[in-house]
Amino acid sequence: MDFTALLFAGLTTLSLSVGQQESGIIPSGNLQKLPAVGATSSLFQSIEESVVVEGTRSKFQRARSLIRGLPVNQAMARLAEFFLGSPYLAMSLDQSGREQLRLDLTQFDCMLFVEQLLAIVSADSFDGFAELTRRLRYRNGEISYCTRQHYFHDWVGSAQLQGLLEASSAWPGQARRYLSLNFMSSHRDRYPALQSPALFDCIDALEQGRRIDQHYLPLAALNDALPSLQSGDIFAVATRVEGLDVSHTGVLVRDGSRLDAIHAAPGRGVMRSRSFTTYLRSVPDAIGAVIVRPQRVKSVSFLRQ
Repeated sequence: MDFTALLFAGLTTLSLSVGQQESGIIPSGNLQKLPAVGATSSLFQSIEESVVVEGTRSKFQRARSLIRGLPVNQAMARLAEFFLGSPYLAMSLDQSGREQLRLDLTQFDCMLFVEQLLAIVSADSFDGFAELTRRLRYRNGEISYCTRQHYFHDWVGSAQLQGLLEASSAWPGQARRYLSLNFMSSHRDRYPALQSPALFDCIDALEQGRRIDQHYLPLAALNDALPSLQSGDIFAVATRVEGLDVSHTGVLVRDGSRLDAIHAAPGRGVMRSRSFTTYLRSVPDAIGAVIVRPQRVKSVSFLRQ
């Protein structure tokens, strides 16, 4: 399997979010080069309605009924198991030429799988689920390709600002590295949307000179860290691929003493990989894992604007 391809065929391309200085970006991108949000521009399209894929509302209701009353970590794990066998859809947010809030619980790429589970856990209604998805997926909730969260690092920062993920966790053996995030602008040919000069210029402006501070568990530290990890934790595969932070993501689920990974994989759909450590070591270019822990918010109305 070509895991490098997962950024453009699996990871929902994730962009700069509010408060990223607090989440480790050094320095910020060139936001001053971007048109103002709301300006008359093809980059920022006004969206009146969501695109709700058939079957998504009923899936949401079934999923919510399964996790009622469960702690957030157990709820995440239960949902991951509930969606086992769901089909994989590459570039799932790029199914039309227009940026829209696409809600789909019938098929996933790896990032959409994690994002939608986190939104289901934290929302009591379908409208709340849609609102949470919008705030997680787009910087300031502003729906456009350029404000979509194109990297896992930025998506995590946004989720932390919304109170959906713990602000920080120190895992045994955790390491730190600084890296550039410029994979999209360096691989324009792999993104159909970036054939638009305006969209490419927008993404390129965000990525120019951009470096982040990433905390991750190196492969050699995994065994010592395993007792600290729990069902429902979100993992992402830290990669040595230049310009990328991670190449794949999913949810950890315990089966007795064994820690497994449930994730949406190309050609396989939502699947369970027995033994997270064995799985992670099999991923090409993996150097370790980023681990983040979900937490529950009281309701959508408590989320930060």
